[in-house]
Amino acid sequence: MYETELIFDYAKEPSRDILCIDCKSFYASVECVERKMDPLTAKLVVMSYPSEDKSQRGSGLILASSPAAKKAYNISNISRARDLPFPYPKDLVIAAPRMRLYMQKNMEINAIYKKYADESNHHVYSIDESFVDVTGALRLFKFANAYEIARAIQAEVHKQTGIYTVVGIGDNPLLAKLALDNAAKHAPNRIAEWRYQDVPDTVWKIHDMTDFWGIAKRTAKRLHSMGIHTIYDLAHANFYDLKDRLGVIGAQLYAHSWGIDRSFLGDTIKPSSKSIGNSQVLNRDYTKRSEMEIVIREMGDQVATRLRQSGAKTQVVSLWIGYSIGYFDQNGKTSFHQQVKVLPTNSSKEIIACLLRIFDAHYTGQHIRNIGVNTGNLVYTDALQLDLFAEPEEQVKDVKVDQIIDTVRKKYGFKSLVRAVSVLEGGRAIARSSLVGGHAGGMAGLEEGDDRDQTNSQKIPGLQ
Repeated sequence: MYETELIFDYAKEPSRDILCIDCKSFYASVECVERKMDPLTAKLVVMSYPSEDKSQRGSGLILASSPAAKKAYNISNISRARDLPFPYPKDLVIAAPRMRLYMQKNMEINAIYKKYADESNHHVYSIDESFVDVTGALRLFKFANAYEIARAIQAEVHKQTGIYTVVGIGDNPLLAKLALDNAAKHAPNRIAEWRYQDVPDTVWKIHDMTDFWGIAKRTAKRLHSMGIHTIYDLAHANFYDLKDRLGVIGAQLYAHSWGIDRSFLGDTIKPSSKSIGNSQVLNRDYTKRSEMEIVIREMGDQVATRLRQSGAKTQVVSLWIGYSIGYFDQNGKTSFHQQVKVLPTNSSKEIIACLLRIFDAHYTGQHIRNIGVNTGNLVYTDALQLDLFAEPEEQVKDVKVDQIIDTVRKKYGFKSLVRAVSVLEGGRAIARSSLVGGHAGGMAGLEEGDDRDQTNSQKIPGLQ
């Protein structure tokens, strides 16, 4: 192992009081509170497509589990209905997801955080997690330290909503996040504080490399091939070798291993994503080709609408098809994924046509449960690039049709104007339009009363 060639001086690094606050088992906790149950002791799971009859298993994903349910049934938030004991235990509560309710609770909880920080010092990271810079709030609210203000926020959130929160405290967003994920969630008071001087005893002792921010299994495997097996090894590797072999990511990981993160919550971030897409787990196994094509048409229309809302055009259209559980095709695969290059477009008609061509070329009778549509290599332009092999008048007409549809849906909601295929057997767009985009809906940007650009959520620099 090489000796360290790059030394960080903590005295010159930004040192603030950053809180990373997570709502413990958020969706499950909200459902528990609504039922007047204790989120810490009740056995409850939030499941997509649960059966109204408890004598039937139902289907779909377990989107959230209460701590007691996780412990009792050895499940996680990526489990499925089949992972629960069946027949279901009498004390197990199975709840259908209610995303609008969760978003309302999220807004209520973040309103409490904003009592202690202005807009520039508050960053909503996800529906259940936020960063709050309370450096300036300590003197204003007469708290002795960040720990005291964290306890006050925990108490106020629980009193007002019944939700328990977990808090990581650090000199910067990275240390606060690492403290949250690796220590606070296991602490009796649900608070952990990691500072620069603690790095050798905290960051360097994270047990599993994939528990470190920014290191997934593939990155960990690559680091292992370089002889780096722990965060301590990473911090004491040769910086220049890391940067040479892994590029900017290598340099960033090295800095992170020393607890270095020079981002501020108030920084303006330009979204880095170059794609817009959507995927869904179907409510049942689809065995009819005609029904599969209906869903592909709906998803192509939805993604094209989001492209137009974002002022973007795609140059790559891709389709992913996941088979039913236990289904293997003649090549032993459980899915297929293909993409095609196209001239810049956000036309629903063109994108749907591309998707159906991909589907026709690769579908051989498989039973399907998952469908994903993605558009990439985006360009942002209002210019219309005409296809030399199609009539110009027809192309202009298609653009006008898309604009009219977008205008009507924006004003009156998605269901005010749907394609005829959506009312046929197998159509999912109408049912999903009343749900909120994300876990329970997948109609991001198309829900009734929601015309926001949901292409990307902003990320904190240094934590991307």
